[in-house]
Amino acid sequence: MNDDPSLFLFLLFAALVIWFLFFRETAAQKQARKEEEERRERERQRFEEERRKTREAAKKEFDSLVSPGMPAGVQRSHREFLAGSSLPRGQQWYGEDVSPLTYYGYRVGKTRGLRETERYEVIRYVLRARLGDPLAKGYQRSWGRPLSRQRRSAICGHLDKLAAQRASRRNYEIAVAHWEADSAWTRRHQDDEISKFDSYNFD
Repeated sequence: MNDDPSLFLFLLFAALVIWFLFFRETAAQKQARKEEEERRERERQRFEEERRKTREAAKKEFDSLVSPGMPAGVQRSHREFLAGSSLPRGQQWYGEDVSPLTYYGYRVGKTRGLRETERYEVIRYVLRARLGDPLAKGYQRSWGRPLSRQRRSAICGHLDKLAAQRASRRNYEIAVAHWEADSAWTRRHQDDEISKFDSYNFD
């Protein structure tokens, strides 16, 4: 085979040119990738900051809804409950027969029942209240956080259960109608607030 030095030099030069072009292209790609990663990091930090600010604003609004004192109407109903159902001496918690609704004065029926607006006020308060002693521990756990879907579901489930238990009993027609209507109202009520706060898991 005839070795031609000029051909060898040409092929070597061509290889060097190809290698150089490939290296330059790779460096450009690396630079572009670096810039893209930096852009994404800036976007991530901006998103995290916006999310932090949104959460802080939501927490402030949440606290403003669940922290204020009991409305006057609920205070009155609550006092009436306590006057007739105070805890026996030495007992720290009510039993499961005293639900959070009952504890804050919710009542239905023709004779001693609250008016519709009064019942809604108690339900609205219980939706937002931080439950604690002396309510039964089971209610404190199973009724969930204020302004959560779990809390609303617990209220509706309790009302539905009361209505179902007494649906066939005489003289309970008005009470059953109240429980059913109040459950339906609660399912529709404050959906915007519950949707806003449920995902944050605020206590």
